[in-house]
Amino acid sequence: MKIYCVGAISGCLLEIISAEQPVWRIRRAHQNAIDLGLGVLTVFGIIYLVDFFLFTLFHSSFHIWRSLYSTLSTAVAAYVLAGWMIRKKYIRPLGISHRPFKFNLIFLMVIISACLLELLLVKASNFISIGGFYWRNIAAFSVSYIHVFEFIFCSLSIVGHYPEIIERFNSTPEVFLINPMGGEVVQSLTYWFVRLYPPVFVVLKALTPPTYKFREFNQVVWHERYYKNNVLVCMTCFTSNCYEAYKIAKEFRKRGSKVVMGGPHVTCLPNEALAFCDSVIIGQAEGVWGQVIRDYENGTLKAQYKGEAGELEYSQVYKELLNSPASIVKDFLETMRGCKFRCHFCSVPTLSGGQIHHQRISDFVELIRKIKPHYSQVTFIDNNIYSDPAYSRELFTALKPLKIKWHSQCTIDIAQNQETLKLARESGCVGLLFGYEVSGGSLEKKQGGKFALAQKYIEYTKIVKKAGIKIKGHFIFGFDSDSFKTLLRLWRFCFSIMPQFSVLSLLTPLPGCGLYRDMLTQNRIINLNWRSYGLIRMVIWHPRMNHRVVSFLFPLIRTFFLMTTSSGGLILLVFFLFFPHYGLVDSFLGK
Repeated sequence: MKIYCVGAISGCLLEIISAEQPVWRIRRAHQNAIDLGLGVLTVFGIIYLVDFFLFTLFHSSFHIWRSLYSTLSTAVAAYVLAGWMIRKKYIRPLGISHRPFKFNLIFLMVIISACLLELLLVKASNFISIGGFYWRNIAAFSVSYIHVFEFIFCSLSIVGHYPEIIERFNSTPEVFLINPMGGEVVQSLTYWFVRLYPPVFVVLKALTPPTYKFREFNQVVWHERYYKNNVLVCMTCFTSNCYEAYKIAKEFRKRGSKVVMGGPHVTCLPNEALAFCDSVIIGQAEGVWGQVIRDYENGTLKAQYKGEAGELEYSQVYKELLNSPASIVKDFLETMRGCKFRCHFCSVPTLSGGQIHHQRISDFVELIRKIKPHYSQVTFIDNNIYSDPAYSRELFTALKPLKIKWHSQCTIDIAQNQETLKLARESGCVGLLFGYEVSGGSLEKKQGGKFALAQKYIEYTKIVKKAGIKIKGHFIFGFDSDSFKTLLRLWRFCFSIMPQFSVLSLLTPLPGCGLYRDMLTQNRIINLNWRSYGLIRMVIWHPRMNHRVVSFLFPLIRTFFLMTTSSGGLILLVFFLFFPHYGLVDSFLGK
């Protein structure tokens, strides 16, 4: 584990020092641990081997000067590792001739000072204690930071000896791919634990000439040092994180970079986005990205590009996926884009142009085969995997021989055709997310469309469960017919369904959906701060409820629904109640 961590951390630090990467990336850390592990193991093995022989030969006096040996050997190891890694990652691949490193006085003084500070901390830790807390605990952390400093200092010195390395990474035309953090605090915290690779990154990398170098910023906390001039910045955003996207875009433009924005929010409100960027892509980037690159190179970027992907572009993206790591491919498993329903509160029909786009099943099966050795369970990111029943049946049939397990989003009308449902289960379906939205007794059934199925929700749910497929349920609160009293009816309905997990959201008029247009026409939108559009704040005037009260209580209501109306939530509730020392129950009770 130590060898793995040292290889991962030191490799990422070196990439930042050399300007190869601007941020720490988890996928790069894992790859560095694999690529550099042998060298790290060799260096540490030599240190421990020498330590063993010295102890064997001079065991009676070795303890006296062992601290000195440990300190000096760590400093030497930092220099050797830095030099070896730089040769392996940069000097040899870039064809740079090796030049002996000359130790100057400043370099030696810094390393000697670090060694002396480490010796002082180690010696002091044996004698000093504060209130029963031994100083050696603090000293151990401090010594670890000294070791990291030694590696960084040695790496900076050696990389500075080869200016070609930094020039190589700064001279290549660059594309910055940015997916900003979410606007809400809860969303931002979630991204620390669930950070999926944006599919649009794969699309743009596939359709960009190989002469460009990519730097990726996927939901990272933004720092001033990430800004750069004379680069092409490509940013995707949805409504609740567009504030952060606009802020980043504005700063890049100040520094002389060109900014192109796309994504759901920009597609629906292109003129708003153009106040902060140079160009916007409306719709799908596949069909226009080649033209965007050509115009960028010629200095003739247009304000708007309207994209619709064609067969050629999908073919290029497919080739890129075949050459991508399995960890990236697993986040781009999409069989269909779009949905057959036209729900009033949903922006998917607008974003997909009211059409359903299919992927070739043979290509999709090949991608599954590629990642199967690494992942036995995957998620398909379709808006509705049952949008085209005939296509779905063909897909399920093709998936059966692969023996995988998969999850996806779906509409509950799949239960109307039990043969298709059975085929889905046989193909490996173990879980489906259904958007129930309303309860069986809701007045919103009058809207028709998917809501017309509400009367049979419970019946259909039982059929799906009987087929052996677990259910995640999504529900919406805040329709005009809703009030605080209807929460009890919705709770009973959720409880009778008892999905694996239940998610309750507030009705939010996202740009692009019919609800947004109606709320604007009726002058009922009371909050146009896009950060508040994370589905947990009421941003419209409601005829039966106070929006401030609803927004204040909703986090508690949402948690209560999760904990009491789903099997997974009940397990969490029992765990927190009976094992409070693992949770926050004592804190809430004031203990």
